[in-house]
Amino acid sequence: MSLLQTALAVIIDAALGIWLGSIVFFSFVGAPTTFDVLGDDAGRVVNAIFPKYYALGEGLGFVAFGAAVVADPGGLRGGVLLPAVVLVGLACTAYAHRILVPKMERAGDDAFARYHKQSVALNAGTMLAVAAGLVLSHL
Repeated sequence: MSLLQTALAVIIDAALGIWLGSIVFFSFVGAPTTFDVLGDDAGRVVNAIFPKYYALGEGLGFVAFGAAVVADPGGLRGGVLLPAVVLVGLACTAYAHRILVPKMERAGDDAFARYHKQSVALNAGTMLAVAAGLVLSHL
């Protein structure tokens, strides 16, 4: 493995690892704790976090995707699947950031309850795609 390939592998793993870690922390620690402490007011706090949370995911997704394409531009090592699953995660995150968050902002205070299922589904899809990307990056 060349120095460039090693550097790209580290970039892919770092981007996907940080992305997955942020999803796991927010989903299983940050958001539930916020609801435990703030009750009904937690939706407003979580809605305020969403734009930054999704922007972080988009940034990390673009880095991972770009590095995966550069690392194996023709998919010569079967690497087409890695950029594809990263794109799935990126699409879920971008939809949540660019479509869902503005809907929530327009809907006002009841937005969290109204869009919670959609948010959870997108988050789960992103988490699975990013986890799959980490696995594929080591094949």
